[in-house]
Amino acid sequence: MRRRLAARRFGTTPVNRLRKWLKPGLVVLLAILVLQAGTSLLVRTARVRAFLTRQLQISFGRTVEVRGFSASLFPSPQLDADGITVYEDPNFGHEYVLRADRLSAGLRWSGLLRGRFELGTLELERPSLIFSRDHEGRWNLERWLPAATPAQRSGAEAASPAVATTPTHQLQKIDISDGRVNFKVGDDKTSFAFIQVEGSVEQAAPGRWRMDLKAQPWRSGVALQLAGTVRVHGDVAGTSTRLQPAKFQMSWEKSSLADVFRLIGGSDFGVRGTFAGEATAESGAVSAPGVKNAEAGDWLFSVQVRASGIHRWDLTEREDNPRVGARLNGRWNPGVGILQADDFVVETPRSNLRGVATLKSIAGSSFSVRVDSAGVQAADLLDWYRAFRPGVAEGIRANQYFTGGGNFTGWPLVVNEVAFSSPGGRWTVPGFAAPFEVRAIRGGTQKRKVIVEPFSVSIPAVTIAGAASKESGTTSTVASVDFSLLHDLDTRTGGIRIASRSARIEDVVSVANAFGRQLQNGWELKGKVNADLRWDWSADETPAWNGRADVSQGKLQVAGLNQPVDLANFRAEWKNARRKFTLAQVGAFGATWSGSIEQPESVPPDFAETENPAWTFQLHADHLDAAELDRWMGPRARPTWLQRLLPAGLGGAAAPAPPSVLLQRINAEGDLRADELTIEKLKLKQFVAHGKLAELKLSLREAHAQWAGGEVSANAEADFSAKPKYEINAGLEKISIAQTPWLTKVSDRLAGTASGSLQIHAEGIGHTALIQSLTGKGELRLSNVELRGWDLPATMALGEWRTGNSRWISGAATFHVSDGGFDLNSLRLASPSAEFLLKGSVSFSEDADMTAESHATGRKAVPQSTVRFLQISGPLSGLKVSLEKATAQQPGD
Repeated sequence: MRRRLAARRFGTTPVNRLRKWLKPGLVVLLAILVLQAGTSLLVRTARVRAFLTRQLQISFGRTVEVRGFSASLFPSPQLDADGITVYEDPNFGHEYVLRADRLSAGLRWSGLLRGRFELGTLELERPSLIFSRDHEGRWNLERWLPAATPAQRSGAEAASPAVATTPTHQLQKIDISDGRVNFKVGDDKTSFAFIQVEGSVEQAAPGRWRMDLKAQPWRSGVALQLAGTVRVHGDVAGTSTRLQPAKFQMSWEKSSLADVFRLIGGSDFGVRGTFAGEATAESGAVSAPGVKNAEAGDWLFSVQVRASGIHRWDLTEREDNPRVGARLNGRWNPGVGILQADDFVVETPRSNLRGVATLKSIAGSSFSVRVDSAGVQAADLLDWYRAFRPGVAEGIRANQYFTGGGNFTGWPLVVNEVAFSSPGGRWTVPGFAAPFEVRAIRGGTQKRKVIVEPFSVSIPAVTIAGAASKESGTTSTVASVDFSLLHDLDTRTGGIRIASRSARIEDVVSVANAFGRQLQNGWELKGKVNADLRWDWSADETPAWNGRADVSQGKLQVAGLNQPVDLANFRAEWKNARRKFTLAQVGAFGATWSGSIEQPESVPPDFAETENPAWTFQLHADHLDAAELDRWMGPRARPTWLQRLLPAGLGGAAAPAPPSVLLQRINAEGDLRADELTIEKLKLKQFVAHGKLAELKLSLREAHAQWAGGEVSANAEADFSAKPKYEINAGLEKISIAQTPWLTKVSDRLAGTASGSLQIHAEGIGHTALIQSLTGKGELRLSNVELRGWDLPATMALGEWRTGNSRWISGAATFHVSDGGFDLNSLRLASPSAEFLLKGSVSFSEDADMTAESHATGRKAVPQSTVRFLQISGPLSGLKVSLEKATAQQPGD
């Protein structure tokens, strides 16, 4: 009641007040909507679009192209440019300098009310920016920045028609989302860029800007897995003072070392690990306290980088993988192109080096480094070696320290002067009774040559049965190895010399194995060695070994051989990647060998297993015995008579083949001589052959030997494929029948000579397969054949055994080998008065079944009513001969 009375008294109510302001409010709201819609329609007109485009061109100082504009006045004025492209200054090319999907600019009411175009906040969505540098070293960004002083102006330049003086705008903030920054040098766009650029640039005070940006590095054509994040934050001055003073802090985090190298070099160098770094840059080095020799335009910088878990890509990460850090502090003057690191430090867990570095990028690029002090522990070097070399023994320990210094120039770095030394040290290697003693080392440059003076390494005795071989608490030194180095800096030639005195080869092999160098692949060598070797290199040639190594009292065990090779006196020589082995006295295959094996053509010293270097040989043996070859290479079972005749093709049960990798890598050709070659009953004198083994194929050409008073010549082929094949073509010339080994028991009753040829083919593995596949044929020509003690023609004519002699002037025979035996097709012996015929077969089980016939010939021959023939049968060790009769016998048919 009181409220009503009061309302009546003053003449108003809440409803009346609402009604009073409702109409003005609706008018204002309608006006706002009309202005909002009108502004949106207005910016779409051609005249306003042209005006706005000109304003942007004035702001950017470049030609601008916009696909469309949109604007709003409430709640705050804002102008949006869709599909904006800011073109480059013609002096830097004809591409764009900035392109964005959308540019949103906040406008100030105060400026609009005064008729001015003032930007407040600028937002860029998916922008792409290109920083260009011309051949004179100027950046396109410099055209946006007025000169700091008149003296820095290089001269009047013609301005672009669309470019005008940049007015002062009260821009407060620039927001960037999902941006990209590209770089261009001259007309070539670099492959390096920044992507996913996020952050802001905000005006902290008049003329001072605070930036906070982050991005991911990127390189075209390279797949990156963990490139990391680069962040830049700091303060910078305005364009009127050419961004100075400024102070930046940059960081690169969560990056893999592999991607760092991919970004820098464009390829994967096979290095794995993690990487991180920080850097600061500050202008105004002249006024900075404690900075000496600073010049106008200098920037102070500080860089720290770290890498850890460094190892080769195909090796497992380990706790002792190397880690390294580097710090650089110095000055950079972009105007004169000089970067000076007054203090740089490289540190590892146990080592460090300190010095200064200088980089000049104008008027001829140059890079120089001076190391004032360096202290390196051998344990760190061992960790680096283990991180990039598989198979290094866990028990290796190094206790040695190096100090030195030097200066270097260029990239890659080239030594100008260097000096280093070490008082010596001790290296523990598994398998040896005591540590290796390394004597003092001194090295440095002298007359443009890097020289490491000779120093020795003492090799102790090996550990025997798990215990050190010691006497009275001391360990004897087995051998001593001397090392030295010489490198000519001008000709870029040099080498490392290694000299050993009475070292044991097995110790050298053990050391190499401990350091992951497998010298033995299918072979094992023991003995004493005296060596003088050099690892030489030059700028135009592949590094190669030169020198010699003499082996004595050595034993060489090769896979596939049942017994070791005795190296009583053996020399190996290397000359410019050529290798030669001289056999003065070598025992193998039951013979004493001499001669040489040489590689005449130059090949890379560390050829791969798939490559087959060509070798030549000239070898001589005093005596070769097939039985010894069988004991060295084949089974131990006693062969049959046919296996004794052809041991290479019919060696009984299949012998274990040597590792195929060794046989496949052999590519050799040369001459082989033997004073005597024995194949069971076959004894060949003065055997000579030209052999070749390549691609698992063996060939013997022009083989000659003296046998049974005559000569034997042959050619042979063997293909050691999955199903081996053998081919033999032999020729006989004037062989004495009485001297053949199968007729020694009746040699005093036989005379005559034989000549002819023989062809044999076999294939398969093992005795059974070779016997079943054996085929061949042959022919013989006989002359002056005589059988003493038996008148064979008279016996056949009279039907009773008659003593005397049988003579035939000539004869001929043909035979073939198949179906498990020899088939004698025909053996015909002829004399002026008689003719003898023989045919039949002999199985590989040594059973004979043959028939023979003799009849008179010539004018005095009398026809016989009864035909008599000999029946020969039974085992060869006890043949049964009987005289038979037949009325219709036609031998030789």
